[in-house]
Formats: sequence, structure tokens, C-alpha cells
Amino acid sequence: MKNLFVELADTHLKREMGLMNRKHLSKNNGMLFKFPYNTRLSFWMKDTYIPLDIAFLDEAGKILQINEMIPLSTRPVYSSGPCKYALEVNRGWFEQNNIKEGQYIGGKGISCQRKQAQITPVPLSNTPPIDTTEGQDSANPPAPAPDVTLNMSIKERLEQAHMKNQDLIIIYQTKSGKTLPPKVISPPFVFEPNEEGHHDAVVKAWDNQDAGWKSFLVDNILNLEEKK
Repeated sequence: MKNLFVELADTHLKREMGLMNRKHLSKNNGMLFKFPYNTRLSFWMKDTYIPLDIAFLDEAGKILQINEMIPLSTRPVYSSGPCKYALEVNRGWFEQNNIKEGQYIGGKGISCQRKQAQITPVPLSNTPPIDTTEGQDSANPPAPAPDVTLNMSIKERLEQAHMKNQDLIIIYQTKSGKTLPPKVISPPFVFEPNEEGHHDAVVKAWDNQDAGWKSFLVDNILNLEEKK
């Protein structure tokens, strides 16, 4: 199972903006477009600079098709049939993670309804088969997990904590690859561009351990948890 951190575009304005005018999308990040009903979808890349792949999903989270999206192209890319969701990721992400059409996406409001084949074992003799379903509901076996699980993006978690004035426990990896011990950061969480000018690539927060303001690369934040 693969994990992907996504921003949710579930309003007309968010869907209209998409990933326009951005110059960078983190490795395991993307954007999920959610529509109010099943319909044939079309996307273009006007003012979008990042090479992308797009997956069109049905309401069960099944990938119906995957297409490449060419930066700045105004030529529409259509879904072949009605869809409820579309998922944009960096070009090559699906191939690199062996995610193909027919597989399933779950999380971020998608109630994955992946079907599970029902196989009845055939006894090899007159000996009654061994019951291996003790403690399970044999009529309703657990559904298989999705192939990709969508999680709230780091940026969205920071924005949510900012709104709630909530302290967070951060796990952070330095540029050299060293993972630092957990520390508590406090709002306000202020986003800034990095040296390359990538939008919202750095977050500035109050470091409770060092009693000072610190800047963190958003891509290097490994995990965030609410401080209870």
C-alpha cells in the first residue's frame, strides 16, 4: 500500500485553481479533485508549470484511466466516462509506484469499495474443512485495503492547527538526512518561499525547546501530531 499526501479541491474555486502557477510539487504529494456527482471530466494545464499525471476515479475509488498532462497546454484531457474524482500527481508517480488502471484509491473522503473475490475451499477428502474464521464475520469479511491511501497534506495540517491555535509535535529531517528528536512547535505558522522561490515551501514556527522562531522545509517534515 502506498501513501500519498494530497490537498483537497472540493469547491468550484479550488477545482478551478488546481495547481496553477506553482513551480514545485513534493515527491509524494498531489491534489484530489472531488465533484458533487458523477460526470465526464475534462482538465487542461493552462498556467500550470509542473509535469503531471492525472487519474480519473469512479465513486468507489477505482482508477478508470491515467493520462499525462503537458505543462501549459490548453488542450483538454477528457475522462472516457463519468467520474467522481480526479487525482493529480507528479509525472511518473503512478509508474514508479506500480499503480495502474483497475487499482483502488482510498482516504480523504473516498470510501473505497474494492471488491473481494469470494473463494470457497474445496475439501480434499471426506474430512470436514477446518474453520479458520473464528472471531470473524464470515458473511462480511473485511474489505481489502486500497492500493493508495490518501492523507491530509502537511500544509493543510499546519493550516488546520493554525486556525485552532494548536501546538504540534513535529518530526523533522535535516537537509543532510538526519532525523531530529521530536519537538513541539506553536502557531502562528507562517508560510514562505524557499531559496528557489517555490511557493509555501518553508514554514516558520515557534520552537518551544529552543525558545525561538525556526524555519522548516515543508518537504522535510516527516510527521505532525497534535500535542495533547
